[in-house]
Amino acid sequence: MDTKSLMNEMGGAFAVTWLVFGVTTAGADGLGVSGLGLATLGGMFAMGIAWMAFNGAHILPPVTWMNIMTSDMSDQDMWMNNGLKLVMQVVGAALAIVLMAEVLEWDMVTYAQAYPTGQGDWEFDAMGVAGLIAAGAVLGHINSKVDNDWAMPVAVMAMAGLINFESAADMASMIMNDTGDAMAVALPWLLDGAFVGAGAFVGGWIDENL
Repeated sequence: MDTKSLMNEMGGAFAVTWLVFGVTTAGADGLGVSGLGLATLGGMFAMGIAWMAFNGAHILPPVTWMNIMTSDMSDQDMWMNNGLKLVMQVVGAALAIVLMAEVLEWDMVTYAQAYPTGQGDWEFDAMGVAGLIAAGAVLGHINSKVDNDWAMPVAVMAMAGLINFESAADMASMIMNDTGDAMAVALPWLLDGAFVGAGAFVGGWIDENL
């Protein structure tokens, strides 16, 4: 277990949750969610800087899942290390949420109202799954082939509408919301990430066999 790597993972998730998925007061009721957003130039630059500052950190759960699905699946150390990375991403996001709530003098209930995590029960959608696999194939190819620190942030910005890169922040918010919508958040965190990882695996297999 690489403690430095796990601290980088937590720090990167903290920074991205604060800067990109961050919260600010807005509206007449004083509640609102605001951040740079991954689908913006500001979010792209923040993501690129985070990846450079926290060298080696995945930060986003789909990136960890791509690493899992393209590694030796029989390697128990690989599963443990990447599993801990997924956990540390949630821990880092949770710390950012707590600190943001303290800055804004909110309690966790108020925060949960302003940052809803569940979008209803998770349902299997064949076209949605196919889209995640295709997006994972493209993202995985870029991640493995393009030797450029800014290629991945640009790809993440372009795919922000296809892939839920915020699932660690969703999980952290759900945990602090008394796990009321656990299944609606945990299943996308696990399954959507796995589908993206499967896409990266398929993309790599196609590239190797062409």
